Amino acid sequence: MADAQTMKAYADNIAAYKTLVDGMPSNPHLERFITYLPAGAAVLDFGCGVGNSAALMRDAGFAMTCMDASSDMISAAKELYDLEVLQRNFTDLEDIASFDGIWASYSLLHAPKSDMPDILQRIHAALRASGMVYVGLKRGDAEERDDIGRFYAYYTETALQTLLQDAGFDILDSRTDESRGMLGRMDKGLHIMARKRTG
Repeated sequence: MADAQTMKAYADNIAAYKTLVDGMPSNPHLERFITYLPAGAAVLDFGCGVGNSAALMRDAGFAMTCMDASSDMISAAKELYDLEVLQRNFTDLEDIASFDGIWASYSLLHAPKSDMPDILQRIHAALRASGMVYVGLKRGDAEERDDIGRFYAYYTETALQTLLQDAGFDILDSRTDESRGMLGRMDKGLHIMARKRTG
């Protein structure tokens, strides 16, 4: 079940979020993720937001499926990029071996930590053999709400790597950075690429 306060915060600030995304430079994490995928790969944008990353992957020739819990984000993705987005929660993912890649950029940080093992197992099941997942989160170790009410779960690099490994993934790339968020503060980012373990 999506967090009601988080959904309301995005609804109330959708214009600011669109402006933030529109002003972002090229995404090196997305560029790197794409290099791991076969031509024409089936990709799920898992928490696609306004759809900027999904649109770039679609335009690069990938077969995109997009999911988001926020009706306002879904409307924005249609308006800005003509994307069709399924309104789903993270725990609604029930696909089996359907995708070559799953892109989860700053989306899973809105799920409670208690849900993360189950969500990662669902991602694992939804990927085809040797499928790729990218997870982008904010670094830390707490669960809290920000100034506009959005729920966040923060992870250390080691903690997220361990969760992914326990869910059946091999870590291929792990990086940290800092970037300015919607509220104007510098956020500490965590970016991990992992492959579905075979054998």
